[in-house]
Amino acid sequence: MQRRQRQVQPTDLKAKAVGVVVRELREQSGQSQERLSNECGFDRTYISRVERGIINPTVSRLWKIADVLKTPLSQLSKRMERWIVSQEGGARKPNQG
Repeated sequence: MQRRQRQVQPTDLKAKAVGVVVRELREQSGQSQERLSNECGFDRTYISRVERGIINPTVSRLWKIADVLKTPLSQLSKRMERWIVSQEGGARKPNQG
C-alpha cells in the first residue's frame, strides 16, 4: 500500500488569505469548486489548491474568479486585508489607499 503524502500547508498569511476569501465568496454564492472552475475555465484542482493556499493565482486569474463570483476585485482585496489583520490580532492596520 502506498503511503499518502502529507499536504503542504501555507505558513504565509498573505498566501492563505487569498484562499480563505475565495472559498468564503464561493460558498456564499452557493457554487461548488467544480462549477466555479468550469465558469472560470480552470481545472477544479486549481481552485482547490488556491483555496488551500498552496498556490496563488495571477492577477488576471484572480480577476476572472472575482468576475464569476460577481465581486469587484477591489472588494476581494479588502476582504483579504481584513482577514490578515484579524489573524494578526488586529496589531497591524492595512495601508489606507
